[in-house]
Amino acid sequence: MLSVLGLTADRVYLLAGLLLVFAQTTLAIGLLFQRARRRQAEEQVRGSQVKLQKSYDRIRTLGGILVEAQETERAHLARELHDDICQQLALLALDLELMLSVYGDDAPGLAAQARDRTQTIARSVHDLSYRLYPANLRLIGLLPALQVLQREMERSVFVMNFVHRAVPEALPADVTLCVFRVVQEALQNAIKYSGARAVSLSVEGINDELVVVIADDGVGFDVRAAWGTGLGLISMKERISALDGTFEIESTAGRGTRLRMAVPLVAGERVAAAG
Repeated sequence: MLSVLGLTADRVYLLAGLLLVFAQTTLAIGLLFQRARRRQAEEQVRGSQVKLQKSYDRIRTLGGILVEAQETERAHLARELHDDICQQLALLALDLELMLSVYGDDAPGLAAQARDRTQTIARSVHDLSYRLYPANLRLIGLLPALQVLQREMERSVFVMNFVHRAVPEALPADVTLCVFRVVQEALQNAIKYSGARAVSLSVEGINDELVVVIADDGVGFDVRAAWGTGLGLISMKERISALDGTFEIESTAGRGTRLRMAVPLVAGERVAAAG
């Protein structure tokens, strides 16, 4: 048969060898091409990851700047309320008190009502000034400030149970302000929306972290839907993220809400984590 085709055995072997070499070469080229494409894809993925990390860092930086600007504006408004409006109300109350002392029982009843109303407004403005920016927060520390907040909340519609364990006496200023603001926001939300009868607040130092848990027995809400409708949750998360902390919130209809945050206490770790 080979003689009919004009091929010898040596030629057949040579032709088969050439075909094999060609196939191997083609396979090698294909593998090299696939390897090059894989490297290109890996480089694109790494480039995308770098861009994503830069975007994430930028968002965190902007979030921190936003929180700082918010605190600056709150401090400004608090000073204006305290130094101007509160002082004016105090002077008005003194004038009305002087009027009452001069006229005695002959003073119109309207003057007494105006004095009482002025004193009520002055207290309200003072409380608002404190909520905007608690100037004594750094002086008295986190735990006493939370105890003051507890007393204020208990004057509202629910009972508040506050416990704390192993909390360092000296806390970083940014941690103190962050925790106070998050607790304040969470309690205000509980008053407005939860219909809760009782709220518990736990603050504990665990493994170089400050862990805060707030839970209520209110009506609960849809957490996923709430992220897109208000700034309260976003503001809390931004504050905690700026300190490289963690933030979790769980809520079920009819079973209340539970919020947990953890913030590292070592400033060096927070700075390193924030880049």
